[in-house]
Amino acid sequence: MTVFESNHASHARPQAVTLARRLTDAAARWLDARRALAAERRRQRLNRQAFRALLGKEDWVYRDMGTTKADVEWAAGLPLEVNASRELDRLRDRAQMGR
Repeated sequence: MTVFESNHASHARPQAVTLARRLTDAAARWLDARRALAAERRRQRLNRQAFRALLGKEDWVYRDMGTTKADVEWAAGLPLEVNASRELDRLRDRAQMGR
């Protein structure tokens, strides 16, 4: 190995390690983000499942809650990204403001 080859090899190695480390870090961040997204979606599904337990109740239950069956059905049909319980609260608050 010549002096030039020796110098060139020593400079190429740290760059490759740095690139590999950066790629590994990026992959780890991507995996962490995917895990967090999956956990959030699971939480949203569980929340919606619990909210859907309100469907099919008797009318007096909805009156006690200050809402209607139609409002609960509407909120249950919202996309998962939307918190159905909060939207139902907002709807109920708007209806009470008019009273």
